Amino acid sequence: MSIKSLLAHVEPEDLQNVKNFCKVDGNLEDAEITGLMLSARRDIIGQVGDQIDDFFDDNWNFKYAVWLKTYHSYNNRDTSSNAMTFEIQDTYNSTINAMKDDYRYQMWLNDKEKESNIKERNED
Repeated sequence: MSIKSLLAHVEPEDLQNVKNFCKVDGNLEDAEITGLMLSARRDIIGQVGDQIDDFFDDNWNFKYAVWLKTYHSYNNRDTSSNAMTFEIQDTYNSTINAMKDDYRYQMWLNDKEKESNIKERNED
């Protein structure tokens, strides 16, 4: 799925996976959870990068980070409260950092491939 699609549309299976992770039954809050998922995706892609269109396809770390961010946003959605609030888990930040490392490595591989292709064309 392209980054453009990830930022605009949530597949029913993805929504159900997040609802299961958040332990939400029924469909009364589907629109809200969908919005939180889109927001989480935008945040994560913004932190990691958007130059490799298929980087987030079948990427377990991306799915897990979306779940964590959505779960955190869903459980802390009140704008004001007397209750104690918590920061997002370190697991989320570690997952983002792991994706950043993978992304940079993939960018490096892509650059090496481009250099190799240019070199081959110049030799012909």
